[in-house]
Amino acid sequence: MELGISLYAALLTAIAYTAFAVILPARGKHSWPNYLFALAATMTALWALSRAANDLGWVEDWLPPAAGALRDASWFAVTIGLARQDDDRHPLWLRLALIGVVLIAVDLGFAITGANIDTGLGVRVNLPTAQLAVSLMGLILAENLFRNIGRSRLWSVKLMVIGLTGLYAYQVILRIPEFLGGSSIETFSAAHPLVYLVTLPLFVVTAIRNESLRLKLHSSRTVVFHSTTLIFAGILLQGTAAAALYVRHFGGTPAVVLSIVLGFAGLVAMIVALSTHSVRSKLKTFINENFFSYKYDYRVEWTKFIQALSRYEDRGGPERVLLTLSDLLDSPGGVLFVRRSGWRQFARLAYSVFGENFGPIQENDEILKVFDDEKVVFLELSSGDDAPAPAWKKRFPEAWLVVPLRFRDELIGFSLLHKPRAPKRLDWEDRNLVALIATQLAGYLVHEQTAQALADSQQLAEFNNRVTFALHDLKNTAGQLSMLLKNAERFGDDADFRADMMETIRHAVDNLQGLIAKLRDGTAAPAAASRGPVNVSDLIARFAQKKARSGLVFGRDGEAIYAEITQPGSFESALEHVVSNAMEASPEPGSVSLSVDLAGGRVRVRVRDAGPGMSPDFIARDLFRPLHTTKKKGLGIGAYQARSTMRDLGGDIEVESTLGEGTTVSLFLPACQEAESRVAT
Repeated sequence: MELGISLYAALLTAIAYTAFAVILPARGKHSWPNYLFALAATMTALWALSRAANDLGWVEDWLPPAAGALRDASWFAVTIGLARQDDDRHPLWLRLALIGVVLIAVDLGFAITGANIDTGLGVRVNLPTAQLAVSLMGLILAENLFRNIGRSRLWSVKLMVIGLTGLYAYQVILRIPEFLGGSSIETFSAAHPLVYLVTLPLFVVTAIRNESLRLKLHSSRTVVFHSTTLIFAGILLQGTAAAALYVRHFGGTPAVVLSIVLGFAGLVAMIVALSTHSVRSKLKTFINENFFSYKYDYRVEWTKFIQALSRYEDRGGPERVLLTLSDLLDSPGGVLFVRRSGWRQFARLAYSVFGENFGPIQENDEILKVFDDEKVVFLELSSGDDAPAPAWKKRFPEAWLVVPLRFRDELIGFSLLHKPRAPKRLDWEDRNLVALIATQLAGYLVHEQTAQALADSQQLAEFNNRVTFALHDLKNTAGQLSMLLKNAERFGDDADFRADMMETIRHAVDNLQGLIAKLRDGTAAPAAASRGPVNVSDLIARFAQKKARSGLVFGRDGEAIYAEITQPGSFESALEHVVSNAMEASPEPGSVSLSVDLAGGRVRVRVRDAGPGMSPDFIARDLFRPLHTTKKKGLGIGAYQARSTMRDLGGDIEVESTLGEGTTVSLFLPACQEAESRVAT
């Protein structure tokens, strides 16, 4: 009898999985995950068939365990293939795949050769050891698939994960006695094919749910419901009768086998039921209606609301609002329409489950007039003909509930929720809860919109600053080229002038390229950083030489003065602005001079001119204010930009001026220790 039940179980499992393997490519999507699933079903069928053939003595004893290794390998491939759809570059799946390949190869090798390796530590490495390791690896793969797959796809593979977890756990229990040095439990081994048969419906549902497999099995809902009920009742009665017959007449192994199978099937069914949202929803509804005088504990509901809102931190504001509302009302998803400032319509900003083809709804649409009454907290789209629900029901047949979102008595949006997972009767408690949640979500949406508008304004202001600075740089560059053009008429034949002209043009090109970088990226191209102290005296001497024809005077005394300048180009730009302003203010060439010295532990570069000077009030209030200028063609940004540059370099700018006598602008830089030691010696 033991041989009989093992043989029949293996044949039945082989037939069932063969049918599943044929249906998958015939009625499923033509994709590599579907082909992997069909391969796994085929390998499972061949394994069951090899067990039946072995029971009949037609094949060698090594064939069933070898086929079992290939069966596990194919289910490993299915698990890893579905997991890699979310992130095919994640190194975790590559590492798990490599480990799985090694374990399957070892398992297959022990199955074919029948080797038995004694480690000398009381543990033998043999076929049961390899099979136990493969089963544990299967549990690891199933657990990683459950934890790492996207939330939107978890529903489609959840039943497969439950089935594989149950199968691998069963195989671990089956292999432990052999691993510990004993023999396998015959009843557990005989029930092994039936365990795979019990989990087959979970794999079929997974193939129907998953978009990568998309198994198409169509039939009438009414026929399926009634026929399933009759078949289930018949199977239950016949199974009970068969179990009683075996126990009465035969006892022993068959009764134990049936007990194991029924126990495993009951455990899997319980896990599936508890993991299904609809079953849990019906259970919660039953408990709330029959064991509590109030449906909600508002402290718990508020905590759930905060947790739901913070659960989707990686989503946008509208999507977070929709998912939070769906979770709290036990709906699988919906659509969110929002009206923002300046809009004359409610635009679809988020959707889940349905609504991807919905267009905007005008703010004067007739269906929205029902929300003029602030007492309308939600609108349930029942099958009745009472107004105004039919208008909504006709336009949105898949919707169950319409929840308006109001902020300060103004309708800023509304959400259409899909039919709940379990039928619900909404009462006054639901009305109070929805009103509270909708008010908070509306405030969240408004604050998110305000924050976005503020961020946009800041970005626009930052862009305006870039444009203003760029215009000033462009004005300076245009001034340099204009002066070069005027001097070219007088000194065009001078070789030194032509060399200076090429240097000036090169400098202008660099400025223009930096200007383009500012406008495009928001930051200028980084200047080359100084690797050590900069000799400011040499830097100023080179700068003065370029400006010699313009009358700039630099009285260098030969002393080297060093400063810490990370970006000499930025310092030269600030100096260029100060010198250009001094030359414009001076009455004649030669009245602008440069000098370098040490003052108070800092390097000071002074620019003196003999211009009209500035009043103390102007220096204190207006000189460094952006967009304030006394020049007819000025932009009022140069002094502000020069001081900002000097402060970024760790220095500053100070101005001393006397009306009618001239101005001295001092540019300060941080001195290095080498400069101080040179002065001391």
